[in-house]
Amino acid sequence: MCARFKPPHQSGNSMMEILVALVIMSLGALGSAGLQLTSRKAGHEAQQHLTATFLLNDIVEKMRNNPGALATYAAADVGGGTISAQPSPNCTSGSACTSTQLAAHDLWQWEQAIDGAAVKYGSDNVGGLVSPTGCITNSSGQVQVVISWYSTTALADTGTEGGGVNTCGTASANRRQIVLNTFIN
Repeated sequence: MCARFKPPHQSGNSMMEILVALVIMSLGALGSAGLQLTSRKAGHEAQQHLTATFLLNDIVEKMRNNPGALATYAAADVGGGTISAQPSPNCTSGSACTSTQLAAHDLWQWEQAIDGAAVKYGSDNVGGLVSPTGCITNSSGQVQVVISWYSTTALADTGTEGGGVNTCGTASANRRQIVLNTFIN
């Protein structure tokens, strides 16, 4: 009988197989991290839009409850600390207020909410919108309320909208706006 040559039994993986597996796993991990980042940005955008919608409706309801002071509400744009101090008297503490004083206090509260002054990180407001501006116009009861804020995602912003929308906030590809047109008598 002739003895046959029998190669030794190979066990384990080759170095090349291990490197290919590591590359595939690394690409999967990078894809997963990219998907998570995209998801977080979309969640932040949705939260900003939800906050702006809530704040827009809040000031409109305050204006409906105080229709005699529509001119006061439309007097100035708010956001970024433009109203530095709480108006006096404090209309929420039970003090008797005129409709104009109540409107000034409502605007101050609205700005505090837009700026996120209730939540701070150090000295920075972090509970509201990013670089917000709130604008109110009134023309014989036709009221337009606009909130603009900064988004991390650039889109087209032509700035050609009429009716004061293009003047609310700094025009850029990162500006987001929500607009409500209503009638208050």
